[in-house]
Amino acid sequence: MLCKVFCACCSGINAVLVTVEVDVSPGISFYLVGLPDNAIKESQQRIGTALNHFGYRIPGRRIVINMAPADMKKEGSAFDITIAIGILCASGQISQEEIPQQRLEKFIIMGELALDGTLRKFPGALPIAAQAAGLGFEACIFPPESAAECAEIDDITIFKANDIKEAIDILRSPEQAHRQVVNLKKADGHPSFAEFDNKKAHEYDFAGVKGQAIAKSGMEIAAAGNHNIILIGSPGCGKTLMAKSLPSILPPLSRKEALETSMIYSVAGLLDNQHGFMKSRPFRSPHHTATISSLIGGGSSCMPGEISLAHNGVLYMDEFSEFPRTAIEVLRQPMEDGTVQISRVRSKCQYPADFMLVASMNPCPCGFYGSHSNQCRCSSNAIMRYLSHLSGPILDRIDLQIFLRPVSPHELTGSADPNHEQAKESSSSMSKRVLAARKIQLERFKDENFCTNSRIPSSKLEYYCKTGNKERAFIEQVMRKFGLSARSYGRILKISRTIADLDGDDFISLAHISKALQFRNLDKLLNK
Repeated sequence: MLCKVFCACCSGINAVLVTVEVDVSPGISFYLVGLPDNAIKESQQRIGTALNHFGYRIPGRRIVINMAPADMKKEGSAFDITIAIGILCASGQISQEEIPQQRLEKFIIMGELALDGTLRKFPGALPIAAQAAGLGFEACIFPPESAAECAEIDDITIFKANDIKEAIDILRSPEQAHRQVVNLKKADGHPSFAEFDNKKAHEYDFAGVKGQAIAKSGMEIAAAGNHNIILIGSPGCGKTLMAKSLPSILPPLSRKEALETSMIYSVAGLLDNQHGFMKSRPFRSPHHTATISSLIGGGSSCMPGEISLAHNGVLYMDEFSEFPRTAIEVLRQPMEDGTVQISRVRSKCQYPADFMLVASMNPCPCGFYGSHSNQCRCSSNAIMRYLSHLSGPILDRIDLQIFLRPVSPHELTGSADPNHEQAKESSSSMSKRVLAARKIQLERFKDENFCTNSRIPSSKLEYYCKTGNKERAFIEQVMRKFGLSARSYGRILKISRTIADLDGDDFISLAHISKALQFRNLDKLLNK
C-alpha cells in the first residue's frame, strides 16, 4: 500500500516541499532513498524504538521510502515523525477510515523522535510554516518548541504535539484538537511604529554617555536613516558604550521585518522565544578573530552568518582594524546589495543581509593619537598606515566617519556646561526624533521596495535628494578638493536627506550638506 506524507526542508530562508512516499509490500527489506543524509538514514532505529512505546512497530515487510524531489539533498532528523506516520498508514496499522489520505495531504508534519516517542524541536520551523500557508496547506504539526516559533503565522493552523501519539490523535480528529493549537492571535498583536513605546527599558542608554555631543548626533543620524557608521577614538572615550546604546533609539521591527528576521534565526536554530516573532532588532557583535565563514555564512549546510543574523538590526564590529583585511573586504557586496549569496559545491542559497554596520577602532597603533592625557608614540607614517588598513571601497560604504575626542574631566564629573543639552540627552528624546524621521521615510518610499534613506538607489538619488544650484556647486567644490568618489557623493546626499528629515524639512539646504560633510572625516584625512 502506498501512502504520502508531506514535510519540507530549508534552502536559505525559503522552504522546499518534500513528499515522503512510503510503500509497504510483501518481502523483507527497508530502503530509504531520495538523497537522505546520515541523520535521516539512522532514523529507522529511532522510529522503531519510539513506535514500540505506543504499541506500534515497523512491520517485517518490504518497505520503500522515497523523499521527493529525489535530486535534492535532505538533511537533519526532523523527518522522523513524517516517515513514522507514513509507515503506520502504509502498513495498515492506522486505517484509511481513521486517517484518510485526503486528510494527510492537508498537513505538514515534522519533528525528531526521541526513543520514548516524544518530539524534539528542529531548526527552520518558521519558514516551513510560512511556506505551507502559501502553498495552501491547512495545518502543521510540530513539537511544542518549534510550534511556538510559528504562533503568529496567518492563514494556517499550527498544532503542537508532545509525542507521536498526540500527533496521530490530531490527524484522527483535527476539529477536536483545540488544546493543541498554538497560533491563537494575541490581543496586543505585533508592535508597530504607531505603538512604539519610548519608555522601553534598555540595558544601555545615551544618558550614560558623557560629552561626545557630535558623536551622539552622528549616532542619531545613523539610526534615523539606517546609515553605516564608524567611530574612531582613543581607549575609554565612549565608543563601545555608544554602540551598545544604539538599540535604545532604534524603532521596533515592523511585522514584515520581524517575520524575515525571525526566519533567519529559526533556520540557525537561535529562535528560542516562546512568543512568535522577534520583537526587537538584533544586535550582533562578533569578535575580531571571527572567520570569513562565520561572518558571511556557510558550512556544509549553508548556515547564516553574522551579517545575516544582524539583518534589520546592527552589526557591531569593535576593534575594526584588527579584523583580517579579507574579512572586512567580504562585507563590500552585502553592504551594497543587502543580500549575501553562499555558494558551495553541493548547495547554493541566498540570505538577506540588510544590516547597519557600526564599527569602532583606535586612531593609531598605540591608541592615543589626539589624547590629552596620554602621549602618542606613533609616527605620522605609522598612523596613516594604520588607518589605511581600511580600503577605499569599504570607507565609501561607511556613511558616517567620526573622530571622537577624549572626554574631559569636567564632562566626566558632570561639572561641564549644564546648558549643553545634546551632551546629556537621553535615549528617550533621541528615539522620538528618530521615529519621526523614519515615519517620514516610510511615507516617502511607500511605493518603493526600500524604506530608509541609506537604501536609495543611485538611479533615484536625484529624485529623492533634490538640491539647488548653490548646494550642487558647494558639493562639487568639496569633491574636487578631497578627490571624493561618485559613491561618496551619493552617501553625502543620503546623509543630508536624513538630517533634513530629522529637522522636518522637505528641501536639502546648504546647512544640511555642511553638517553631512562634518561626518566624512576619513575622506578628508586620507585624501589630503
